Amino acid sequence: MENSTLDREVVVLLAEHDPEVRLMLERLLKQGGYDLLVAEDGQQALQKSDEHKGRIDILVADIQMPGMTGSDLAREMRRDRQDLRIILLSPSVQGLLVLDSTWHFLQKPFLPKSLLERIVDVVKKPPAPNTDSGN
Repeated sequence: MENSTLDREVVVLLAEHDPEVRLMLERLLKQGGYDLLVAEDGQQALQKSDEHKGRIDILVADIQMPGMTGSDLAREMRRDRQDLRIILLSPSVQGLLVLDSTWHFLQKPFLPKSLLERIVDVVKKPPAPNTDSGN
């Protein structure tokens, strides 16, 4: 399932600290037809978000990154981008414990098709209200 099933271009910000995983996800998302911003950690993702003047539809981030977790990154980005959709990735189902009710989770490892399908599903739904408490 590719971005062609959506009625517009979708901009994805990918934040993944592992270089091999990041490269694999970057290739997958580009093949899926997504406009892509890529960061190696949470701080770089925030910088790319600040520098990108257009919309960012979805954040795909590893929960367990050094310096700033994926959940902290998601909370920070939602302050400025209220309609941002979020998919967090983790090898552990304990990652579910840090999710806001409007976020989505995908357990690593996953089939490439699973991520592409999840993005389409998440983007097709109306943005959920931001329930982050701002903490």
